[in-house]
Amino acid sequence: MQRPTCTMLRVRTPSDAHAIFHAVSLNLLPIVARRLDTEERRAISSGCVFVWEERGSSAESTGLGIERWTDSIRWGPSRVKDEFLFYHEKEPDAADLELASESNGPITPHHYSRGFYRENLIKQTYSVFVETPRGRRKWHLIAYFTQESLEFLHTIDDIPGLSSLHVPPGKYKSARSAKNGKSSASPVYEPLAINSFPDESHTLYPSRHRRRVEILAPLAYLQNIPPPRRHPLDEEALMSFTGLHV
Repeated sequence: MQRPTCTMLRVRTPSDAHAIFHAVSLNLLPIVARRLDTEERRAISSGCVFVWEERGSSAESTGLGIERWTDSIRWGPSRVKDEFLFYHEKEPDAADLELASESNGPITPHHYSRGFYRENLIKQTYSVFVETPRGRRKWHLIAYFTQESLEFLHTIDDIPGLSSLHVPPGKYKSARSAKNGKSSASPVYEPLAINSFPDESHTLYPSRHRRRVEILAPLAYLQNIPPPRRHPLDEEALMSFTGLHV
């Protein structure tokens, strides 16, 4: 059975993620080499952290990398905090609850997920570009946790092999920062930040304010708009000039 890269661990900052990436590059921690199977997906729990490489153009010859991460969990829309994306697990459908109730007895939507009882998960993702002996690759980190279990999870400070690890500066470049950098040459109209999640701890996801977004009309649309009418006195004056010219 394929194991997570880390268990019982929470990722607090991009620096934490870089330390995990570097431990993977040094073969101190395992990288996920293939998509999770059914049993491995069912084993996902709070504190599981997975590092995987996105499948590149040469995947056919090397056989390395994963095209897309799948965990068979229904997620809500993404929320942004720093360089991370966060997704909240959706409540199960009525059909899922009815099926589980037949086999496990009475349950509630809040506690049901994939056949066992627990709080809904939150998925945290982070992506970087890294230079490897096989060239530039894109690595992803996926961390799962629940709000209730955060205080019980370890950090890299509790793991000697990670806390003392020296990560070369600039080795792991955030894919999100690189994407934003490409678009910095032209105006970008987007929210400055996303408001905090509902029903959350303010210490984990502090609330943010939104920047007012200015939306510009397309030039082709503006060119087809007829000019505004002149003042009647201006029209009369122009007509008089036209009469004199004739």
